[in-house]
Amino acid sequence: MSAPFARRLPGSPVDLLIIGAGITGTALAYEAASRGLRVAVVDAGDIGGRTSAATGKLIHGGLRYLKNFEVGLVRESLAERRTLMRIAPHLVEPVGMVLPDPGLIEHVGLTAYDVLSFDRNRIPDPAKRIPAHRVLSRGQLDARGLAHVGRGILYYDAMMYSPERLTFAFARTAQQHGATFSTYTRAERLLVRGSRVEGARVHDAVTGCTHDVRATVTVNAAGPWSHDLLSSTPELLPLAGPAPRVRSEGIYLVTRPLTRTMVLTVSGHGHFSVAPWRGHSLIGPTETPYSGAVGDWRLTRESIERLVDAVNAGANLPERLAIDDVVAAYGGLRPLSESSGDDTYRASRSSELVDHAKGGVDGLLSAVGGKYTNSRAFAEKVVDRLGRRAGLRVAQSVSARTPLFGGNIEDIGSARAAIASDAAAASVAADTADLLLRHYGTQAREVLALMSEDPRLAERATPDGEPLATVAYAVRQESPVHLTDVLLRRTGIGHLGDPGDRILGMAADIAAEHLGWDAGRRRTELDAARRAVRLPVD
Repeated sequence: MSAPFARRLPGSPVDLLIIGAGITGTALAYEAASRGLRVAVVDAGDIGGRTSAATGKLIHGGLRYLKNFEVGLVRESLAERRTLMRIAPHLVEPVGMVLPDPGLIEHVGLTAYDVLSFDRNRIPDPAKRIPAHRVLSRGQLDARGLAHVGRGILYYDAMMYSPERLTFAFARTAQQHGATFSTYTRAERLLVRGSRVEGARVHDAVTGCTHDVRATVTVNAAGPWSHDLLSSTPELLPLAGPAPRVRSEGIYLVTRPLTRTMVLTVSGHGHFSVAPWRGHSLIGPTETPYSGAVGDWRLTRESIERLVDAVNAGANLPERLAIDDVVAAYGGLRPLSESSGDDTYRASRSSELVDHAKGGVDGLLSAVGGKYTNSRAFAEKVVDRLGRRAGLRVAQSVSARTPLFGGNIEDIGSARAAIASDAAAASVAADTADLLLRHYGTQAREVLALMSEDPRLAERATPDGEPLATVAYAVRQESPVHLTDVLLRRTGIGHLGDPGDRILGMAADIAAEHLGWDAGRRRTELDAARRAVRLPVD
């Protein structure tokens, strides 16, 4: 059994304090810790609990960014697509998608896409290789269940089975290299001495204690909350400047299955896809400007209904989508760069590193904007910069070629066959074995072994076979604080909508037994979990 992931603050000053445990912060923590730096990460919520989970699950080059002539961003993204399939092969795999009714621009764009990914198949595992795009015949469209599509091009990118698990894999690998993580720990203000930031004062909501975390360099990786963090410190108000006028809201729906192949819809000012995922269809995103306070944003029934209407108006689906077809929905705000302006659709997704020394404040960087796909590459650049500018000694990067936690798998097909054999010997269904491999990689057998300990843990919690053993593994190995952490970020039990009171109650019992919750705490956690997995009513 591997060493559990621990929740703690550092006991002494660190080289790097990262505020924000989304994919940007966790990838940076791994990069920095693996290169010899002392690293601490704090987040006001859970690991990957906000924007990093509000994704369409694609790991992609960004075909539409070619329209903005962001060739460098697309090239880097395509290279990172291959890298993530190599270092997290259980979590990232190729996915084919159909672009309906393509014109000349689409043909030219996809040809350029193939050229820019000329090295896409320099990867040992043949299951991770990506073919060039091709035009589908009428018969090929019909065979894919796309009789409703007139013409189409098939091309490939990659897809995450669970972005929450991938973000957590970065965090867990970072901790293996010595980084500390403290969730539900809010940075109340930055510590400023003269013209230098020296860390942050943080409040741990779990213990109720306040601590000063001292650091040579502090990185603001708070995503949409980046401005709020800067403006929380009176000395930095001039540096913070005015709040961004607009942010981008992205909403996704999980519905009954609609297509067997991913279909992309592109209009003049938006795009969304309908993708098969976990026996359902995943639809989104919206690209809606949001101008309110970050803390006031929430998923609403109105936003869900708007997306349903947009899908019916713009997507070429075999049948009309009804609100009753939606089993789950999620969303969030994207952290666009400060130069994005008001056009959230055409705004660049390139990452931006702001060195506040240019504004007269040393020891503080802000990492803003960016794509999930590029987070590892961005982290590598940030640590390179720390070595050059901050006087920190850093080793060479190894993150592009070293597997993440659970990802030391040379051949995913062989790994799938092996876990299926073990599962069959234990009378566990094949779909459960496949799901465990996709979520846990080399640790899947540890979860499988738990299923024989207690009859509850073999209970199927989702239609696609996720067992309650994943709850037991989470509370024993992965330091969740709340039941919602377990259901939405350590496991996928809450991702397909409300699993029902019986499953929720059993999950709460398992968590309470290991985490020492009394009856009142169990009831509070269960009530919060019910609200989290159900569609909003207003």
